[in-house]
Amino acid sequence: MKLANSLFKLGTENAFVVLAKAKALEAQGKEIINLGIGQPDFRTPKHIVDAAKKSLRRWFSWLYPS
Repeated sequence: MKLANSLFKLGTENAFVVLAKAKALEAQGKEIINLGIGQPDFRTPKHIVDAAKKSLRRWFSWLYPS
C-alpha cells in the first residue's frame, strides 16, 4: 500500500506531551490539576459558567471582543 507523503509529516498528539509533563511535575511533588486528557472530576465553578454565559450572550469571541 502506498501512503501519501503528507502522512509522514504528522506528529504525535500534543495532549500526550502535556500529560507526560504534568506527570513529571506530579512526581516532583507539585499539585497538578490536569485538564489535558479526559474530563475533570469536579464541576465547573459557578463564576466560570456565569462568565461563559455572559460572553456567549454578548457574542463575545477573540475576534470580536465586546
